[in-house]
Amino acid sequence: MELDDVLTRIESRLKEVGLSAHAASLAAKRPDAIRNLKRAVKNNDRRGVTTETGLGDTQVASPPGEAAPPKGGAGSIERSVLYSKPGMIRVETTSPGPHQGELFVYDGNTITLWYPQILFGIRIHNAHPPSAAEALHHIERLTKVNLDAYTFALDDEHAHVAGQRALEWIVRPARRAPFRMVHRVWNHDPSTLPLRMEFDRDDKSVWYSFAFKQLAFDVALTADDFTVTLPKNAVVFEWDLDAPGIGLDQAREEMNFKVQTPKSLPKGHAITKIVRSPHCLPMILMTMDFDGSLLSLAESRFTGEAPHPLGLDIKLGTTPATLSFLGAFTVITWVKDGTLLSLTSNLDFATLVGIAESVQ
Repeated sequence: MELDDVLTRIESRLKEVGLSAHAASLAAKRPDAIRNLKRAVKNNDRRGVTTETGLGDTQVASPPGEAAPPKGGAGSIERSVLYSKPGMIRVETTSPGPHQGELFVYDGNTITLWYPQILFGIRIHNAHPPSAAEALHHIERLTKVNLDAYTFALDDEHAHVAGQRALEWIVRPARRAPFRMVHRVWNHDPSTLPLRMEFDRDDKSVWYSFAFKQLAFDVALTADDFTVTLPKNAVVFEWDLDAPGIGLDQAREEMNFKVQTPKSLPKGHAITKIVRSPHCLPMILMTMDFDGSLLSLAESRFTGEAPHPLGLDIKLGTTPATLSFLGAFTVITWVKDGTLLSLTSNLDFATLVGIAESVQ
């Protein structure tokens, strides 16, 4: 199935229920989802600079239900963002400080994370993107979940962000639930790309914000823009998702840490493969993908020397964790019972928090 066929099918289904593609994308809390498919049939490469506030190293971020603490740190963080069809992305932290130069890159096959200050990298090879049909199914599921979780109201049809026309939406939870917050979304008009987002605590202070300060569409990007050459003296942990897997019992026997698994997963998701890293240090990666919805859990022994990711400080019950937004991916990193855990997915972050809380 070609992308234009997928788009036609999506819009036909939405029309039957009286919902526009724009509203459905917003409802799925992936406001750029259908926009990505629309622009995928033509050149949709883009280059931008974003700012984020509320991150752990720039502002102490309490849980969304609590009052805001005093602000501190350096303020907002800037990142450069490149995007090229059919899903290649490069996110680099450019603000001076301890995270400058950190990279998240997906070149359509390999995911690379790079922490230059400590010469440490992670690479996941053969991370194949979903097919067009799988992407459709993923969008449909997110739409259904988020239409049930939120209500949507158009607040301003003539807003502007980064020199671009935008529609401003107020999004409210349909019912109280952890990490379901009132937030505002400014969507590019007409592409629906989210240009700005603000999530509020109960006291109406901003918990987290994201915005483009510069944005250019249809720029000329090449594969070289998504190529990362790491220094020869770097420590790089690697996994190959096409490598033979091992069983859960074998993983528990061979690892020198407590192997943990999620006890609560969305419908359709299950552990489909456990891949051991080829390095001498025991490490595993569990894949739990389902029909376009990507989900993986990396595990290793916590030695106290792992890089601290840049993100929001949250709690999984009473356990501190870091929540990071990297393009279409969300990552939660935490330590539990001596195991360093990193959960990565394209699911909405509230669902991902629930999964992380169930890991044991």
